[in-house]
Amino acid sequence: MGELVYETVPHRKYVSLAAVSSTGVAGVLRYQRTDTTISEMLFSAKSVAPILAVAGSLALLSAGGVPADAVARSAGPAPTAAVSARLVLLPASTSVSGKVRARLSKKSFAAAEARSVKLAYSFAPASKRFSYQLSRQTGAQWVKLRAVARMGRFGGSYSKSVKSIFGSKPVTAASYHLDLSADANRVRLGFRIVPSAPLPTKPAKPVKLIFIHHSTGQNWLADDNGGLGIELKNNNYFVSDTNYGWGPDVIGDRTDTGNWWDWFRGPKSNTYMQALYTEFGQLSGYTRLSSDPDSSRENEIVMFKSCFPSSAIDGNPDDPAKAGNNPLRGGGPMTVANVKGIYNDILTYFAAHQDKLFVLIVPPPLVESATNSARAANARAVANWLVNKWLSGYTHNNVAVFDFYNVLTSNGGSANKNDLGASGGNHHRWWNGSVQHSKTGSSNFLAYPTGDSHPSQAGNRKATAEFVPLLNYYYQRWAAGK
Repeated sequence: MGELVYETVPHRKYVSLAAVSSTGVAGVLRYQRTDTTISEMLFSAKSVAPILAVAGSLALLSAGGVPADAVARSAGPAPTAAVSARLVLLPASTSVSGKVRARLSKKSFAAAEARSVKLAYSFAPASKRFSYQLSRQTGAQWVKLRAVARMGRFGGSYSKSVKSIFGSKPVTAASYHLDLSADANRVRLGFRIVPSAPLPTKPAKPVKLIFIHHSTGQNWLADDNGGLGIELKNNNYFVSDTNYGWGPDVIGDRTDTGNWWDWFRGPKSNTYMQALYTEFGQLSGYTRLSSDPDSSRENEIVMFKSCFPSSAIDGNPDDPAKAGNNPLRGGGPMTVANVKGIYNDILTYFAAHQDKLFVLIVPPPLVESATNSARAANARAVANWLVNKWLSGYTHNNVAVFDFYNVLTSNGGSANKNDLGASGGNHHRWWNGSVQHSKTGSSNFLAYPTGDSHPSQAGNRKATAEFVPLLNYYYQRWAAGK
């Protein structure tokens, strides 16, 4: 025995009948709407009941004035009457409304992180509609900020940044609700954007700074490349620099790691350093403060950087620093032990000159084709050692390190797109109120090549944006202890 139910759809021109067995819907009969009676329609349907293998019972649905509790039952052998030509047998459908599921990668974050915090959402089963509404708490009220609704077919998994959810609306500190809707459900996510920690303050009056560098530093300073010069100007630093051809004995030509011994500890160190402290000229093109704030004052900050050849380091990553007579002072082998030893040696000079702030810029990485994985791993190990261990026993605040190497080993997808502001990647920066030295990318090679190991504009601009707030922090820390 089987049962048939019918459903009239007021806005359509047919009546549907469904046949159900113990295993589910066996088929659907769609009958064109005319003045045919329900009894005639059911009689026609009984002719195809054996095909449908109907069993069980169906509740009779109604529309257009037919009672919802009317039930048509049939039993016994099917009649032989011909089935009306207006009766069409359709395949059964078991439509289930789609549902959305969602989560946020973080629930509390600063506005600067909105591009990196992700909303992950998925549909199962697929939904014909998807909408979301973003609301912000204002006092005791929740105010709609933005609403988006779409129709289509939404299935599978998706991801978007919180910044994209805001669209053109400003991302400001507040509590928010994000309501996501599909065919059959709604999900509400709550999150909070916290006030960004203030950046370290720039010096109250102009501070005189000199930068020892070669071509990579020159590009970093340039207004049309890294923009470091103009950013230092905007933060109240009066910048001078040395380059090839500068100074007594043309010491400016020599900036490899082993040469720092000559500058800071060698027999002519006093001559070189006195010339450095009183050098107020420019050997590279960049915008700086229009005039020397005080020609009687020496340079107070010394930034020094070796170029990328100094990242071709042999040895093993964990080799201890070379103590005593170091062959690298005279141009000997560039090994992990010798490099660490040189850096330890020059701390003696820094400790004796606490009226100056010395800022080491870690040598930049080499492009992959110019080195090998072992040397690159050694360069990474030295960079990490300089940031994390070099100053662990140094008791003064007049030495700082910026990991130029780490910053240049991750990008935003290409050499011409950086990952400035991203929560992931490799960084050395001021982040959420403190110094952050992070590495989530796996590369030890330059991520911003330009045909050789000079970083691209995108890499240099990332370095500028991360370095200057750190310099302000290092300066304020040092100045407070003078």
